[in-house]
Amino acid sequence: MAKKRLSSKKKTSISSTSKAIRTITASDRGHIADLAEILYSFLPLSTHNNKTQTFFSIFKESKIHTYIPQKTSKKEAMEKALVKLFRYHKKLPYTIFRKIVIASLKYRRYKRNPLKREELNQLDALLQQLDLNISDELAAIELDQIPLLIIIPPSELVKRLENHPLCEHIKSEPLELFKNGHFNESVRKASEKYEVEIQKRTSLSDIGKSLMGKAFNLNAPIIQLNSLTTENEKGIQEGYQFLTMGMIRAMRNIFSHGDENQRTPEEAYEMLLFINWLFRQLPV
Repeated sequence: MAKKRLSSKKKTSISSTSKAIRTITASDRGHIADLAEILYSFLPLSTHNNKTQTFFSIFKESKIHTYIPQKTSKKEAMEKALVKLFRYHKKLPYTIFRKIVIASLKYRRYKRNPLKREELNQLDALLQQLDLNISDELAAIELDQIPLLIIIPPSELVKRLENHPLCEHIKSEPLELFKNGHFNESVRKASEKYEVEIQKRTSLSDIGKSLMGKAFNLNAPIIQLNSLTTENEKGIQEGYQFLTMGMIRAMRNIFSHGDENQRTPEEAYEMLLFINWLFRQLPV
């Protein structure tokens, strides 16, 4: 029994056994939050595709993947992981950020949205605020000079989407992404906007399926679509709950991984209209 207890102690995470080498000030937290915002589009947080490097796989290579919390938003997970990285390690951040930049060059090329010098300059400025200087290395990176081929959606499809009664959430960034040929990203952004809207309306910190399940639960709905007095009205409430849970699983989750094959303009168009319909069913 003593050996088992000793073994379990060895599995304790680095953050709970290591002494902090840096005090994370309020200013540091602000810089780290900005850093997570910039890094958001650099790489996916995780993926089921073992061939794609992610923030999780890069942290795992250094055996600090436990710093990335589960069941939380990508940005929040990145913020918490970066706080621990800077708090408990002096030299490791250099290694981590070098790997992130190298991996993101490949990933963003695959996404047909190459890294821009402006993004690297913003990254450099924030890293320097956190006493991490890799300016020379970032400046030496050769970025893609020739724009990658972007599939522009048919003008007729764009016109139909623009003329459709879109809610404000869809006619903003998702529509622009669609028009610029970023079809997967347009659907991801639309689905995330829907998730954020439900969080605001319910004041729940849940995400994904769990959030939708609680928000529209037939027996105790936080967001009630109708009076729930007839069987049809109850069916609408329950059906809508399942539709939102399915949207999260089949759209937001899939396109958040970042390695999903690019969808056609027609399919992205249909997905955007579906999410638009979900928005329009919410009580005013």
